[in-house]
Amino acid sequence: MNKKKRYKQKHNNKGNFFKSRGFLLLIALVAFIVVLTFFFGDSGIIEIIKARNKIDELRENIVQLEKQKKKLLEEIDELKKNPLALEKKAREDLWLMKKNEKVVVIIHDNDKKKEEEKKNTDAKEREEPRRK
Repeated sequence: MNKKKRYKQKHNNKGNFFKSRGFLLLIALVAFIVVLTFFFGDSGIIEIIKARNKIDELRENIVQLEKQKKKLLEEIDELKKNPLALEKKAREDLWLMKKNEKVVVIIHDNDKKKEEEKKNTDAKEREEPRRK
């Protein structure tokens, strides 16, 4: 009869292993590792979201660059076809002028304020080394 009890105890212990705290802790640990990997792994959800945001940002950048390219190509065509446009561009951007011409620059109030601020900061920067 002792043999039967021992046999039952051995087989009952196997069924109890799945109900034991050690097994539950092992399952919880494995589940925790899986969740961490899902969120923070190399191909986790956070990395996927970052990659999608970067893709959206790059697509917007591509659209802006395509618009800029189209505008520049139109400007190139205009400059090739129209000598007056070429002259206007040279005068405005490169400050080129014909003989016996004078360039008059009109400074608006906002530009004056910016120039004064720049002069003040330049003057302060020049004074600081003297103080040291």
